[in-house]
Amino acid sequence: MADFVFGIDLGTTYSCIAYVDESGKPVVIQNSEGENTTPSVVGFTQEGAVVGEIAKQTAAMDPDNTVSFVKRLMGEQDFAIHFDGEDKSPEDVSALILKRIAEDASKMINAEVRDVVITCPAYFGDSHRIATKNAGIIAGLNVMAVINEPTAAALFYGVSKDQGKKTILVYDLGGGTFDVTIMDINDGRIEVICSEGNHELGGKDWDESLMHYIYSKFVEETGYSGDFDASMQHTLRLKAETAKQQLSRRESTVVMFDAAGLMARVEVTKSTFNELTSALLEQTIDETDKAIAIAKGKGYTVTDIILVGGSTRMSQVEETLIAKYRMTPQLVDPDEAVAKGAALHALYLAQKENELPPPPGETKRVRELPPGPRIEIDIVHATTKSYALEVLVNDEAMWNNLIIKNNPLINNEINAKEQYGTNTANAPSVVLKVYENDFMDEYFEIKPNQKILGDAVLNLSGDLPKGAPIEVTFSLNSEGLLTITGRDLTNGAFIESHMQIEGSLTPQQIKEKTEKIGLTKTQ
Repeated sequence: MADFVFGIDLGTTYSCIAYVDESGKPVVIQNSEGENTTPSVVGFTQEGAVVGEIAKQTAAMDPDNTVSFVKRLMGEQDFAIHFDGEDKSPEDVSALILKRIAEDASKMINAEVRDVVITCPAYFGDSHRIATKNAGIIAGLNVMAVINEPTAAALFYGVSKDQGKKTILVYDLGGGTFDVTIMDINDGRIEVICSEGNHELGGKDWDESLMHYIYSKFVEETGYSGDFDASMQHTLRLKAETAKQQLSRRESTVVMFDAAGLMARVEVTKSTFNELTSALLEQTIDETDKAIAIAKGKGYTVTDIILVGGSTRMSQVEETLIAKYRMTPQLVDPDEAVAKGAALHALYLAQKENELPPPPGETKRVRELPPGPRIEIDIVHATTKSYALEVLVNDEAMWNNLIIKNNPLINNEINAKEQYGTNTANAPSVVLKVYENDFMDEYFEIKPNQKILGDAVLNLSGDLPKGAPIEVTFSLNSEGLLTITGRDLTNGAFIESHMQIEGSLTPQQIKEKTEKIGLTKTQ
């Protein structure tokens, strides 16, 4: 039996797992219910956690103990739900989803699911990516890498088909996030030119627009004046999601909604739905225009548009893109392309690892990979965020962006160095405040409510004069993970620093959660 490796699309609304089979083809593995995707919904009960379709359908009965759209909380909040006297973090909930789909896949193909590549939106920053990786670790998986969803989709698109040289725009509208990424593909080489997006915009927002419309018609028709409680909201969300899907194939649909013994029949036309959601679609076009302008400034012209994500099935998406850009988008396995591309990337990494010599004095595990063709790819990633340091410029606090978004990562890494002076004499240490942002200026005024990524402490000799030169280096890898080092230029000593990401789990917390998840009922 081959040692398979896997790609997991950890989605906002649905998740999917794939592997490269023995014929060299990326294949999605069905879950225990025979479906290619699993709802990213977790319900908590005294008997354990329930994950997937059952949790989604029964959420109306117990909405307070059900978590949906947890991906939007990754790296943003310390907890997703409070249950049975305990806070469940977004990583906890995501780990349950990952564990469920990994266990299902293992049973389906009778092979261990351990080594995985997990995807995330291109627009995710450092804290979001760390949270995603930690969720995989808590689920008991070996996370080989975290890769951007559009890059994974392009990997499937570029490797699976003979496309020649093209500059593609990946328009990725999922259930809860939106990304637009432009890439240059040529002879197995994928170069990411730029990414823009909004990880708080997705099909969920289209659903909510339709929910409000249906509810307003329900009130108008029945005279209902009671509360619109969580149970009613969940029931209406399911109906709105179904209606949205139907309107991709029909000109109109009817929604029957009942509450408190009252019932209304609400007809929704495609034109009404498009009008209700036009502002949301325009937000995606604004982000797309930004990306195209950046690519054009670098000398690239988009030749192809690829649609990824289940929400791109809405007919308004294709119609608007055709009208705006005079190109017919290609719908390439929108629900599965990301997982399949991640599976290809996982196999590529495994093949490379097999070829590397073992560390000195250690025995290396060599995987018995499936006997398919060697994956030959070359990905040049680009930064998706800017990373700044808070510094004093003429006694005024400013941000200094050392790494600026949409710059290429040569050999999967970008390093930026800058020299500063200490603000006081005999300082035993300096605290570096690191900010994650979307600005592209080198220096700019500190903005309110900007995300503080974390603090890094550089320990000094303690006998340096004011203004002593300190060199700070930011290093960003292809997974979007940032490390910081410093050098005391007076003494020539290197200073190692560990940055504590705001809100991130400690190694001990991850260990405790990993041990505990084994006691949780996941299906």
